[in-house]
Amino acid sequence: MYKLVYHPRVFKFLTKISKKEAKRIVEKIEILDKNPLSEELNVKKLTSTKRSFRLRIGNFRVIFEVDFEKKIIYIHEVGFRGSIYQ
Repeated sequence: MYKLVYHPRVFKFLTKISKKEAKRIVEKIEILDKNPLSEELNVKKLTSTKRSFRLRIGNFRVIFEVDFEKKIIYIHEVGFRGSIYQ
């Protein structure tokens, strides 16, 4: 099991969207703590960094970093597909 560490802006974003969408995003993020590279999730490595990945949830993206040695997942950002990479 990995420990999930959230950036404060993640919580801020989740309060701005509907409760249904926020719940769906949180459920997918919680699957990450069992296996951050799970086959059941749509996870891809970001090419510009060594340990960063993106999780696709419909039109939303979750940018996270995995420290495999310490077993920590840092959730950096959650946002809409069009604006998350800017």
